[in-house]
Amino acid sequence: MYPRSAPGKSRHFYHVSDDAGQRCSNGGESETHERAVARAEVALHQQFGATARIETEVNVDVSEVPTPVTERRTDALATFDDWNPYFGAGLAVEVQHNHEDKNVQQVTHDYLAAGFSVVWIRAGTILLDTFDYDTIRAEFERADGSGYSQRTSNAHHYTNCQALLYDGEHAWERVPAYAHPRGQDDLVTYDICAGQDCELRRVHEPDGSYTYTASDEYGPDFPLKALKNVIVREHGRDPFWKWAGSQYHNAQVEKLLATRPEIERCWGPKGVHEWGHRETLWTNQSDQPQIELRECLYCPVRLVTNHRGRSGHSTFCLYGREPDVDWDDVYFQASPPECDHYLYDEAAIEDYCPKCGATMATPETTLRDHTSWLPP
Repeated sequence: MYPRSAPGKSRHFYHVSDDAGQRCSNGGESETHERAVARAEVALHQQFGATARIETEVNVDVSEVPTPVTERRTDALATFDDWNPYFGAGLAVEVQHNHEDKNVQQVTHDYLAAGFSVVWIRAGTILLDTFDYDTIRAEFERADGSGYSQRTSNAHHYTNCQALLYDGEHAWERVPAYAHPRGQDDLVTYDICAGQDCELRRVHEPDGSYTYTASDEYGPDFPLKALKNVIVREHGRDPFWKWAGSQYHNAQVEKLLATRPEIERCWGPKGVHEWGHRETLWTNQSDQPQIELRECLYCPVRLVTNHRGRSGHSTFCLYGREPDVDWDDVYFQASPPECDHYLYDEAAIEDYCPKCGATMATPETTLRDHTSWLPP
């Protein structure tokens, strides 16, 4: 006989049949898992029965944690009446068995971030005659144990996101709606984490909250090769596909759209500028282009790029037409103005530039006079 409890049901006992084939469709595997969960519940009762609520197959709320799910279903859970100085809000016991489909690292992160501790124990260990709470305690005491407590474990250490690990926050970047082949009227506003191995996205809800997801259902559906003329790189680098793979291991299209400063809206077929003709304005000591002037294939916009050796220090300046300036290395090292009154959104054309705030010289002249190339 084993005790069993669940939300909304009174605590009761059940008998585990030896005939696994009559218990459930998964045969002996599910039978073994159920027996292990029942014994884990007994161990939690023996240790915490007076100070905690003990449940099995219960959901833990992780809706406030940046993770693709809003809850995690744990095998056995002790939820404490008061905050436990070692375990926090509660202790989750996860029973590991054959064909385990849970992402141990991600689930551990979610429990810790939600204020719970977690221990992972194999079903075979729990079903040994010697199993009791001391086995659970030992997992927390061992340096290489599978117990992760609130006091000794940091949730950020159990994530594949380097930004979260080192900075304590995902590297959120907005995926621009205009870089989307499905149109712009009913697009969902969302951000993607630009971390190297992270694929987490957050969707903006009307009430100001976020919904987190790892799905790319909201993102642009064109292939990586479609960005070849959109991205501006230094001369002589690897082929585009290899370079993109070194920048981001996954979700490359979305992350490049969200992080590259030379990507802006355009009336071209991709919704963003595609850079064609290149003119070298300044070379470095190796006689390679350092400052370049490029033209958009579909509109009068020009891009002046100063490659400074590291992408974070490069300058990308957009102009509505070819800039009327003296080409000077010192000038571009100082990061020149990024706008010459070129407007990206026809619907917003007024007598001032919303990108830089400049107004036209006379009330008779508006920005529309400088955008005659726009389609009717």
